[in-house]
Amino acid sequence: MLDSERTLNWFPEPFRRVCVVITARPSYSRVKSVLTALKARHDIELQIVACASALVTRWGRIVDQIREDGFKVNAEIPSVIDGNGLQESAISTGVLLTQLAGAFAALRPAVVVTIADRHETLATAIAASYQNITLCHIQGGEFSGSIDDKVRNAVTQLADIHCVATNRAAERVGRLIGNDRDIIHVTGCPSIDIAAEALRFGPLPSTDIIVLQHPVTDQVEEAGEQMRTTIEAVKATGLPATYFWPGEEAGAEAMSKELRLAGLHPIRNKPPLEFLRMLLGCKVLVGNSSVGIRECSFLGVPVVNIGTRQQGRERVRTMYDFGHEQERITKGIQFWCGGHSIAERTRLYGDGHAGERIASILAGKAQEAVA
Repeated sequence: MLDSERTLNWFPEPFRRVCVVITARPSYSRVKSVLTALKARHDIELQIVACASALVTRWGRIVDQIREDGFKVNAEIPSVIDGNGLQESAISTGVLLTQLAGAFAALRPAVVVTIADRHETLATAIAASYQNITLCHIQGGEFSGSIDDKVRNAVTQLADIHCVATNRAAERVGRLIGNDRDIIHVTGCPSIDIAAEALRFGPLPSTDIIVLQHPVTDQVEEAGEQMRTTIEAVKATGLPATYFWPGEEAGAEAMSKELRLAGLHPIRNKPPLEFLRMLLGCKVLVGNSSVGIRECSFLGVPVVNIGTRQQGRERVRTMYDFGHEQERITKGIQFWCGGHSIAERTRLYGDGHAGERIASILAGKAQEAVA
């Protein structure tokens, strides 16, 4: 072997490592197309860290789906603390921060990617920022009320790259970070990429109603009652419905209890594409998930949006807002299931190519980081 060859082997060129942190079922669907685009690149080494509820069976254990989809998971970090209150959310965030700091030190990524506005997103942002690792935030600049806005804006302040879904979101990020607009990219939302795929494949057989409702962090004490009202409203229609478990947040256990008491058998998890094809086959989505804001607007699926969880988000006219009033919710469901579905589809949150755009941006930033 030539000396020059020994030198090249002994001091290999640094890999352009991009580390994506996936904390829950929604964050995987939000970033799957980005992972696919990064994996296809030869100039990037994709790293995946799965943590928090992504590892917990009762919340769907999405880490198994990640592997089934052909991705390598570089690290698993359990961080969910038993209990279902606000204190446990704070403790879980601290536990995850501690463990992520060590994981990033071992993996040595050039760029870390964090998604949306869950409390784990803040732990990811702090762990990366304090180790001088370039941080990319996906879905910043939006507004939805409660503590999510504080978390989202805090991560925006810590991030070095912003991949936002809409022009209005870009304007909000710009107001938060000042004049450095070159780091703000309007890419669309990666979850719309999967929605576009769902349209190509077509709908799967589904029930008239799909119910997906989560707790509201500043209304934890009312979570069980709110879920009970929704269940009663749906049952009053007499129409077939499919329920999904709420996400892992304070108040989720009270909501889960109401689902069990009602004799329902909610689905814990579905692969992102299969779930959206089910949505495409239903008549209305009921609850307060951001899926109703994003994917349903692209798919043209009507939404009965309940409560304040999504207040302030940009939306289209296939969504109607309701309070926690059983009779009004029932009438709203009956309206859409009675043949009033709007077929119009919009591109408010993207055109189906966000993953490719974000992967290209990340590859460029990773190369800058190791240059």
